[in-house]
Amino acid sequence: MTQPVSQRALIRPARSAPAVQPAATPLAEEAAELRREILRALFATGGGHYGGSLSVIDLLLTLYRRQLRVCPEQPRHPLRDRLILSKGHAAIALYAVLRRLAYFSEPLSAYATFGSPLEGHPDMLQLPGVDFSTGSLGQGLSVGLGVALALRTTEPTTEPATEPTGAPATEPSGEPAEHAEQAPRTWVVLGDGECQEGQIWEAAMLAAQQQLGHLHAVIDHNRFQEWGWSPPAGHREPREAQAPAPPVAELAAKWRAFGWRVLEVDGHDLDALERTFAQAASSQPFDPPSVVIAHTVKGKGVPMVEQDPARFHCATVTAAEHQTLLASLPCP
Repeated sequence: MTQPVSQRALIRPARSAPAVQPAATPLAEEAAELRREILRALFATGGGHYGGSLSVIDLLLTLYRRQLRVCPEQPRHPLRDRLILSKGHAAIALYAVLRRLAYFSEPLSAYATFGSPLEGHPDMLQLPGVDFSTGSLGQGLSVGLGVALALRTTEPTTEPATEPTGAPATEPSGEPAEHAEQAPRTWVVLGDGECQEGQIWEAAMLAAQQQLGHLHAVIDHNRFQEWGWSPPAGHREPREAQAPAPPVAELAAKWRAFGWRVLEVDGHDLDALERTFAQAASSQPFDPPSVVIAHTVKGKGVPMVEQDPARFHCATVTAAEHQTLLASLPCP
């Protein structure tokens, strides 16, 4: 018979403590290392979603290192926070972070190869740490809504653990396990392009009506999508010469109109991200849900990708271009 899992096993028992034991490498250096790993993995598999993976990596890394309450050793821990990568085409960015946290040891070079659990889109049945299978855009927030509702209405396991010595279990902070904050939070990482989907707004409306204060959306607002809006009627300039219209105009105002608490942040300022995620996570279970609009750059950190976001939404590169991409990153 399976024994109940105690909250003792969680890496982050207190919301004021780091999400995961801090890495020896500073966060900014770790982000650069992960960008390098993403470039190598995409080149090894013959190409992929460079732009959106590079724009979202800082969001994912900061969430996992500084905010999420997770346990890589027990990836299905019932009291863990959940993260759903709705923009599943950026799976390689999620894989890079999960591998760094030791959820699995499969090399990233196996990404999108036949038989590998590192599929082109995240598959919760194949890889530890993936909380939901995604890739069909617009569906992640609906799933997050259901998860948040279920977590709020399900009693968590609270049986305290016992240390081998027989002493009462305590969290790393010294707080008795039975007094540690328990309510898991659900985070959904969205692309700004998929916010054109009606299903997003149906979920947003219901989440606000249900006052799901432990549901948080994070939008990778890099302003580019594979197929954008058409030019305004009568506009004579070639499409390529126009400044891109954002996928959703007045994005913050729309979320506020749906009853969400809106926070905006530079999506590549790691300290600001940490503060903003903590601010979002200060909500109580029956507060309004919150959305963090992270203003990002498609292809951030790699100039060739930043300068041609349309090409690098999903691209292949030559061996020479690959070396140029790698050389543009800080030396390890």
